[in-house]
Amino acid sequence: MVEKRSRITRKPAPKPEAVEGFLEQLGTDPESTQPKTAPAPPVAAKGEDGGKGKAFPHRLSADFTTEQYKRLKRAGFETDQPMTTIVREAVEDWLKARGY
Repeated sequence: MVEKRSRITRKPAPKPEAVEGFLEQLGTDPESTQPKTAPAPPVAAKGEDGGKGKAFPHRLSADFTTEQYKRLKRAGFETDQPMTTIVREAVEDWLKARGY
């Protein structure tokens, strides 16, 4: 049976003296010598609830037929509104019509 040989050639490991000399040429990292400061806390975006959280904190999923999805997608494209905005407006209209 024929012995398989690797076609990948390996580079010889660098000598420790060469590595140390290269690192000395580079010098110290300026970021490592700067004093560490605490990062500023992230600024929360103000929503409709007076800055107490997300504008829409509750998620809802819905199932659509292919035809409904295509019509919704086209309406979003033609009106330059996200599909979620169109659905949100439709739900709001439905709730108002029924007194909720």
